[in-house]
Amino acid sequence: MKAMTEFIEKVKRADADYGMFGGAAVCAALSGGADSVSLLLALRELSAERGFALSACHLNHGLRGEESDRDQRFCGELCARLGVPLYSRRIAVTELAEKHESLEETARRVRYDFFRDALNAFGGNAVLATAHTANDNAETVLINMTRGTGLAGLCGIPPVRGLGEFRVVRPLIYCTRAEVEEFLFECGQNFVTDRTNLSEEYTRNKIRRRVLMEILDINPSAIETLGRMTRNLREDNAFLEELAEKALAENRTGRGYNAAELAKLPRPIRSRVVRKILADGGIEPSSLRINTAAELLPKRSARYNPCKDRFFTIRKGVCFVEKIEQHYSRFNEKRK
Repeated sequence: MKAMTEFIEKVKRADADYGMFGGAAVCAALSGGADSVSLLLALRELSAERGFALSACHLNHGLRGEESDRDQRFCGELCARLGVPLYSRRIAVTELAEKHESLEETARRVRYDFFRDALNAFGGNAVLATAHTANDNAETVLINMTRGTGLAGLCGIPPVRGLGEFRVVRPLIYCTRAEVEEFLFECGQNFVTDRTNLSEEYTRNKIRRRVLMEILDINPSAIETLGRMTRNLREDNAFLEELAEKALAENRTGRGYNAAELAKLPRPIRSRVVRKILADGGIEPSSLRINTAAELLPKRSARYNPCKDRFFTIRKGVCFVEKIEQHYSRFNEKRK
């Protein structure tokens, strides 16, 4: 029973460090895989002690045919046996893709809409618990590094995150995948396996099955080491974010911000300030967009159009995001 005890203690430590279970209810995102099943069992163990109501939710994307339906049945049977209320839906994601939207983007949009519906179904005051582990955190850092990232990308997966009107917590963030499997073995609990997790067609799987294995060969404690690194960097990043918020508050004027004063800020603060202005204005921030907007700050008048209908504007030395509808004539339209 040692693995069970140590696993539960790590979940308790994550709660103590980040205040995860302060709300009245917790809803576990349940896929049926090992990580999410261990999460559900751990939360069920802690629900009485911590005084929160436990529920679960499962989304069947319909992307893997009978395997997806099998996972949904497994989750239904597991929750029925454990006495945990389950909100479960089958949504054909491929039929809901919008124009210029990839399947991955559609699945993400559908998933978060589903989570919102699930939390509302359980009273609206629940936090969503997802089964991200220390391994997932390490993989995320490595993926971000290969793509090029700033400090935020090196911070990995946040243990607690606000997502729109609801809150997401990661109680397994201190637990490794090996500990998940040991915990389930001692519990005598089975789980389902998503075959796509075995394919190296996907970047994360390549990182998981090749890169991380090589790193662990060099340093068997690499997952824990990367976990400590991300915790330290999150503290540094939070400090810089506070300075950025303070700079915005001090330079607020009219409908926007004093662009010339923002231009004088140290680069780490200036880039965060611009990112916040763009994000608050409905523009998805990227390095290119942030850098382009930041370069305009010394100007008295400028306008940058990073995406449809949204402009980063500087007018009389004040910068802000404005929405201007853009109407395009068809490229092949006949000229009169």
